[in-house]
Amino acid sequence: MRPVPSWPSMPGGVPVAQPHRRAASQIALWWFMGVVGSLFALMLAAYVMRMSLGDWRPLPPVNALWINTGMLVAACIVMQSAASQARRGELRRSRRDWRAAGVLALAFVGGQIWVWHDLVARHYGVSGNPANSFFFLLTGLHALHLLGGLVAWACLAPRRITHAVRARRLSLSAQYWHFLLALWIVLFAAIVNLTPEIAQRLCGTGGAGG
Repeated sequence: MRPVPSWPSMPGGVPVAQPHRRAASQIALWWFMGVVGSLFALMLAAYVMRMSLGDWRPLPPVNALWINTGMLVAACIVMQSAASQARRGELRRSRRDWRAAGVLALAFVGGQIWVWHDLVARHYGVSGNPANSFFFLLTGLHALHLLGGLVAWACLAPRRITHAVRARRLSLSAQYWHFLLALWIVLFAAIVNLTPEIAQRLCGTGGAGG
């Protein structure tokens, strides 16, 4: 009889994920990120078009968003470190960085909640004007998707899952978090840098709103 081939192992005898399972989960993640990216692209297009109209009143500078962005960047860096260490079989260090990544991501969400509360306290609520509404919509949906990523992060807590499964899930989670970071940078740049004048030029409505 022909011997059954064994799956390769990481250092320390940790087996890697089976190729067909890894490919299926990777394709599913790419598909999901494509759908989410398309949704936000449509909302950003609507954001630019709505900004070009004359009744748009921009929000005041929100400096706390810079701090929140730094926390999300740090969370993604540490999450990538956790995934890389899991692939090398350094499970204790991987679990340590996994915990730190979750804390930083939760801090980002907490910072966003503080920003929303502060804006409402300064009378820049959701229904104040279109700029307010779009700000809460875009940042709120992004935070909601990050909370979904935190659910996947929490699913890595049980110790009963195999090392191979943990390494595969960490890698996929890290990819999703990097996607959310890239998405946030685009949203943040639009919030900080786009002005009604730029939006009018992009939409060809420079004379609108007089």
